[in-house]
Amino acid sequence: MKYFIDHLRKSIHSQKFAGDSCGFISTPVNYREFTNSPAYVKRLIEDENYTRCPHCVSAPTKLVRKTIS
Repeated sequence: MKYFIDHLRKSIHSQKFAGDSCGFISTPVNYREFTNSPAYVKRLIEDENYTRCPHCVSAPTKLVRKTIS
């Protein structure tokens, strides 16, 4: 599965980047859906006013730098 869909908050999460900051864990199971379909996700965004999770969208641009002493 590529996407986690939160029907309670009408938000779409990326499977790769979803985490505690998304709040997805607190969504009741009966409001969760998992899919691999980008077309379905696009339809939810365009027709049903779903949004992409801001934490999942910005996660790929966040870099962690480790310093070696």
